[in-house]
Amino acid sequence: MSQHAKVSVKRSNNSQRQDTVLKGYAGESPGSPATEITVDSAVPAADFEVDPGKFMKLNRMCEVSVTAAGKTLRVTGSITEDNFSHGVNDAAGLSFSFRGGWADWE
Repeated sequence: MSQHAKVSVKRSNNSQRQDTVLKGYAGESPGSPATEITVDSAVPAADFEVDPGKFMKLNRMCEVSVTAAGKTLRVTGSITEDNFSHGVNDAAGLSFSFRGGWADWE
């Protein structure tokens, strides 16, 4: 999205803490790794650059790519929610949240 103003990437291995009587903290049990991405963007007067509702309505999978520090993170998943805002003396904005599997920066 060329109109994006901010992007946030959160990756989690979703491991579960394992405690025992003898050791106390004994390590981590593997979980289901995931990547969550939030995108905040401006909305041009002509039309939305991307309408997340088209993907959300049918729970369609899509790919989100984020480029930073000379690397790209590509994640396949679903857009889970969006939020449009507009007000007096305020630019129109759209944010959406995306959730997918684990991805590495390449």
